[in-house]
Amino acid sequence: HIAIQGYLQMAKEGRYDEALALIKRTNPFPAVCGRVCNRLCEEACTRGTVDEAVAIESVKRFIAERDLDKETRYVPNKIIPKVEGGFDEKIAIIGAGPAGLSCAYYLALLGYNPTVFEKNALPGGMMQYGIPTYKLEKDVLAAEIDVIRELGVEIKTGVEIGKDLTIQDLKDQGYKA
Repeated sequence: HIAIQGYLQMAKEGRYDEALALIKRTNPFPAVCGRVCNRLCEEACTRGTVDEAVAIESVKRFIAERDLDKETRYVPNKIIPKVEGGFDEKIAIIGAGPAGLSCAYYLALLGYNPTVFEKNALPGGMMQYGIPTYKLEKDVLAAEIDVIRELGVEIKTGVEIGKDLTIQDLKDQGYKA
């Protein structure tokens, strides 16, 4: 569901910020994906019937490099809710892996300020602890997580739900868990 043809065309035209914005509509971790993707889309690329497939992963990686520098980083605009200052519901997300962080990213874009609870010392889940550094440099992951924080997401590490806090504790604190 990623607009591959759209961001390839934008990249071809040198519209890198727009290409990154398009990618981030459906993928909060383009720099990570540009490094660890298995490139199935390249195998399915119809250009391969003419000569060779478009290097889609390489283009995505090139575009996503902009997020690694704070000067060129793309932080999406939030959808402004009708409630001034955003929604006041406290939302708890348990686990700062790819799914939890993606959930937080999309909720933040909608005007919520979720809190992510992670038992490990660093957020990222398998991206942090399961992918070796030679495949995914940890500063790349940190930069993409910083974008999520810039959207207003709070990430609390070293907090194990069920041990340090229970679901009931979260509810007592006003969280929607």
